[in-house]
Amino acid sequence: MKKEDYLNFKIWFQDYVRSFRSEDALVLQNIKLKEEHTNRVCENSSRIATSEELDEEDYYLAITIALFHDTGRFEQISRYRTFHDSRSENHALLGVKILRSEGVISRLSQEEQNIIFTAIKNHNMQMIPDGLDGKTLLHLKLVRDADKLDIYKVFTDYHIIKAISPNSALEHGLPDDEEYSPYLIKDLFDNEIPSIKDVRNCNDMNLARLAWVFDLNFIETFRLLKERAYIEKMIATLPQNSEINAVHVHLKEYMHSMLSGT
Repeated sequence: MKKEDYLNFKIWFQDYVRSFRSEDALVLQNIKLKEEHTNRVCENSSRIATSEELDEEDYYLAITIALFHDTGRFEQISRYRTFHDSRSENHALLGVKILRSEGVISRLSQEEQNIIFTAIKNHNMQMIPDGLDGKTLLHLKLVRDADKLDIYKVFTDYHIIKAISPNSALEHGLPDDEEYSPYLIKDLFDNEIPSIKDVRNCNDMNLARLAWVFDLNFIETFRLLKERAYIEKMIATLPQNSEINAVHVHLKEYMHSMLSGT
């Protein structure tokens, strides 16, 4: 894949996003949010791909996957006024459907198309599926890391402004109370990623997002996570007590082990 391909895809994407401009304030707010999110995921992917010294073809393949990973979100918010997949439809599968029906990447080789569709389809899954070839697995891991990094930004930024600028599409209808589930704390100490089905409120959701640390794959991702202090910002959204402090220490130790290779 070449730079020219990516630049053409970017023009298509920008035109596609513009087609969802709306008089509905909620839809407009979240179209902008997802467009900005996509741009930052592309930047994250570029940083990770460069750190991994990918060749030119794989570099542009990586940022193309980042560009298209949330294509389904725009139709989702416009049609359903939510980002909650189980209350609308799976945005990753919707994105693949749109890209296929529009023939957006048909100029690419069949191998590249398969990698892009597989990465998009699985970027939001709890676990990476078995049986993927090495190149597909690399690109899936890369977009998952780049996406998670920016989701940390989206939700830590939102925590600061939600009292004065609420966004129901981000809250999934979860109660925002002081409680949290003990089994999620156990999962964190066991370095496990809990199922989203176990989430009961906003604190549980943020604990589940903290557990994404155990699903990150590249040293550059951990460097960016530390540089941007996302773990500290996520911890700040939770009740401040000894148990949460212990979780924070555990996560910092895990990150240190990944960065130091110990």
